[in-house]
Amino acid sequence: MSRIIKKENKIGGEYEINPQELNDLEILKTPNKTSMFSNGRSALMFILKQISIQNTSIVYLPYYICPSVVSACKNSKFKVKFYELDEKFLFPINLLSKIEHNSSIILVNYFGFINNNKIIKTIKNKRPDIITINDSVQSFWTFNKSIADYSFTSLRKQFAIPDGALVYHNNKIIKPSSKIKENNFFTKKVQASVSKFKKEEDYIYLNLFEEGEKILDNEKSITKASIIAESIFNKTDFETITTKRKENYKTIYELGQKHSLDFIFPYSEEIIPLCVPIKINNRNKIRKELFQNNIFLPIHWISGYYNRKSKMSKEMADNEISLIIDQRYSEDAMIFQIKTLISLIN
Repeated sequence: MSRIIKKENKIGGEYEINPQELNDLEILKTPNKTSMFSNGRSALMFILKQISIQNTSIVYLPYYICPSVVSACKNSKFKVKFYELDEKFLFPINLLSKIEHNSSIILVNYFGFINNNKIIKTIKNKRPDIITINDSVQSFWTFNKSIADYSFTSLRKQFAIPDGALVYHNNKIIKPSSKIKENNFFTKKVQASVSKFKKEEDYIYLNLFEEGEKILDNEKSITKASIIAESIFNKTDFETITTKRKENYKTIYELGQKHSLDFIFPYSEEIIPLCVPIKINNRNKIRKELFQNNIFLPIHWISGYYNRKSKMSKEMADNEISLIIDQRYSEDAMIFQIKTLISLIN
């Protein structure tokens, strides 16, 4: 290829934070006023804690799920059972009669493409004893449109925010109480994101991100977001971000269709996805070659101990890769991403 992307123009990876975003935080440092949970795991653990007061501590998860969700359920002392999704990534309604009384079901809005409301309505009509939870971690844009009993989303996968998650219940946002402690992983995340913005050596910010993830993984209790996350979130220009994501999403589809990419979900003007998942052969090999071109595409998710017998989970773990469409990148970056991928496939 004649076109070369510069090192400082990487595509993918964690978000950068401009240190100027942190300049006015002093006026916001009011103790216990943070209105968000720290991350998706804490949000889910809070929901499960509310459910366990009156309901059976059994929760059904799809096999195809992030391992952190499984961990959150087990940390909450729930008995975890799994179900296989249908071909449209939806809960199979024929399983409903086999679910124990007063159990809970987690349904996932995968990549921002899946609307579970029709299925949830059926569950509510046929089994009103079941508590429904919509995992919208990959869809900030629709989490408050779910008709589930609870819905939650995470912010750091969508925006340049070190932490933060929202819980939606009974048509309103639920805020953490003042008794819930602030998380202790955000400091490393902020340091890493600022370091990346300043274009310091890769190992510096990558190590900081890794340290933050280790702290997060070791946290077993419910925590709330930092005041930094609250401040950045309140200043976020959602309209501009929405427009840019839609533009990049459309560009990716138009270019990808010309080259017969295997898109997992059809294009829709109503969707604002987290990213655009496709299936490719030799995924791991091609992904490594993309790294050499400074294109860092995520995969969702590797196989775990809990889903090795799931056909869909294995297929996705072996072949899925997600194209980047977020607001950091220009149309040129989208074109470069697709052209590089196609050159490697061919």
